[in-house]
Amino acid sequence: MAVPKWWIIRISSSLFAGIFAVSLFLEGGGQLGRRSAPEYIPVLENPERVSRLKPDQVILLLHLKRGDIVADIGAGSGVFTRRLAEAVGPEGKVYAVDIDPDLLKYNRERIAEAHLKNVEFILGEYDNPKLAEGTVDLVFICDVLHHIEHRQAYLSRLHSCLKETGRLAIIDYNSNWPPGHEPMKYSVGDLLDWAGKTGFRKSMEFNLISDAFFFVFKPIKGY
Repeated sequence: MAVPKWWIIRISSSLFAGIFAVSLFLEGGGQLGRRSAPEYIPVLENPERVSRLKPDQVILLLHLKRGDIVADIGAGSGVFTRRLAEAVGPEGKVYAVDIDPDLLKYNRERIAEAHLKNVEFILGEYDNPKLAEGTVDLVFICDVLHHIEHRQAYLSRLHSCLKETGRLAIIDYNSNWPPGHEPMKYSVGDLLDWAGKTGFRKSMEFNLISDAFFFVFKPIKGY
């Protein structure tokens, strides 16, 4: 099917914005706005993006313990994977989950350079992180949920992999969405609705990132 002319976006601020918007329309499903690893890694590792996300402060607010088991969903280039692995120590473990084998390869190389031995890399599926049930202390998902097409179903999957005392931490945009992200937008109200329907209750909220929410959820007992 030919792409309608009205989907061809005038490139004004950057070439990337236009390319991204067209590729978003062409993506058939599963992950919204998917890009190749060579395109995506410079975006993920951009110093301005990293500074905006304040990863070191995020890690401190999560109060991870040595020996914790953490799942980094949509781990990408590993901006948070490395920090999570350091926080849980050699006694702990981080599952770096991504659907792109090239991103996992890049992440694996950075983890090896950092001499960290407590990260396991998982090639997930669009709708399945491939984590064992009841095994994870913290599921961490940053700037990723808006890329997932069936969000409520995916949250249900994440619920099943958590221990009864586990937590789910989500960071994502609530304003200033980048160009091309319009079809991926959702509201905080949407998220809270999905979370409630999949057995989560919000337990903490941090005002750390000016244009993003940072919520921590806990599984509802007996759900």
